[in-house]
Amino acid sequence: MNESVSGELRMQRLVATGLDWILITVVTLLVILVTGILEHAEDYANIGQSAVNAALCGMPAYLILNGWLLWTRGQTAGKAAMSLMIVDHQTGNCASFWKLLFVRALIPVLVIAVGSIFSLLWLLVLVDFCFIFRKDQRCLHDWVAGTRVVKRVTHQ
Repeated sequence: MNESVSGELRMQRLVATGLDWILITVVTLLVILVTGILEHAEDYANIGQSAVNAALCGMPAYLILNGWLLWTRGQTAGKAAMSLMIVDHQTGNCASFWKLLFVRALIPVLVIAVGSIFSLLWLLVLVDFCFIFRKDQRCLHDWVAGTRVVKRVTHQ
């Protein structure tokens, strides 16, 4: 892969991640409004607990937004917008739904939820994203899940 293609894929991944974070935040806020989990002022008294509750609402929000795309095409909404997909690193085939959901997605959500209580864990999220600047462009969660992100080729 030449350097310009490599840089383009990296930029598309960063944009896709930004889109995913924005969309998941919006859907999470909708889930919070619908469930009423953070409805009263007292719900915000314990900031750690309210962050955990918000993260717990983020899990169904993630599924609402990305579940079908992950299941059928190995994509999140952001990756679909940028024509990217998640594949198994070894085979190049679409990664399994369970690997995409429980390894690639759930672990970062848990780190963020726990990181809201133990703030140093937020550094792990930063370290994860810094891995995209390695030559193979695989983030830490890609290494753990055995996946990689590639340009989606559409058959016409």
